[in-house]
Amino acid sequence: MATDPLDFIVALLQSRAVRSKVVAGGGRWSVRKPQYTDPSFCVMLEGTCWFVPEGGDTVELREGDFLLLPETPSFVLASDPDLSAADTPIDLDRDTTYGDGVPTMRMLGGYFEFDRANAELVARLLPSAILIRRDEPGASRLGRIVELIAEEAGEQNRCRDLILERLVEVLLIETWRFETEHAAVERGLLGGLADPALTHALRAMHADLAGQWTVEKLARTAGMSRAVFAERFSRTVGMPPLQYLTEWRVARAKELLLGERPPMSAVATRVGYGSASAFSAAFARVVGCSPAEFSRQADRHRS
Repeated sequence: MATDPLDFIVALLQSRAVRSKVVAGGGRWSVRKPQYTDPSFCVMLEGTCWFVPEGGDTVELREGDFLLLPETPSFVLASDPDLSAADTPIDLDRDTTYGDGVPTMRMLGGYFEFDRANAELVARLLPSAILIRRDEPGASRLGRIVELIAEEAGEQNRCRDLILERLVEVLLIETWRFETEHAAVERGLLGGLADPALTHALRAMHADLAGQWTVEKLARTAGMSRAVFAERFSRTVGMPPLQYLTEWRVARAKELLLGERPPMSAVATRVGYGSASAFSAAFARVVGCSPAEFSRQADRHRS
């Protein structure tokens, strides 16, 4: 099992596929896309366009930029943010061109198909949007991946879609790593990993989810007093440390219930509970149903 928090996220989401297509625009155009649940992304291959998320700030996307949305709101893409937008469905089956002019903008847009069991937790722990500009300090490694994506997206070579899937997955991981090492992330899991002291506690928890952690033990790991650690962790990560631990224990338990399916007592032991009843109570508080009902619901969805 992964022990680094970012590794744990990648393993937990169990990425099944990356669906993507090339979107081009020329002249004057504006389209509105509906909200959907999967994480989405775009890589700007050429030119510029405007991105207007519902309830968010208008952003100009430029060549070489990478945008990641852990949850995708309704949004507008446009050559001019003041244009009236036409409603357009989500369609990733074929490349698309908007506007009636010669295309001056090209992007690779799409979404990740993840295991939905723990996607809500991950979305709560990540920023609502991650935008990395090509010219940001430290972004040269990401830039090289974007260049490979642009090169592959512009060709119709064999295995094109498979290669794009893998490149975009690597870009996703590099993005999270870049955010913790270079960007000024203030909240969520990335904010915690950007804080050297909190990183010690986060890594310790993920290295031993079944450990008998207390706030005092975690504070000592972080080199802080109990009160300072508890306040700083809650403010930065967005939830108290023991709630964070419980959420990830339950996330790990979901993995086991959907995969290996060991006896309930074994699941309880592996995620840090002394009995199946204590585990079931914690699971129900977080998920809203018992582990057994969660497994039955998963089976019904599969059939």
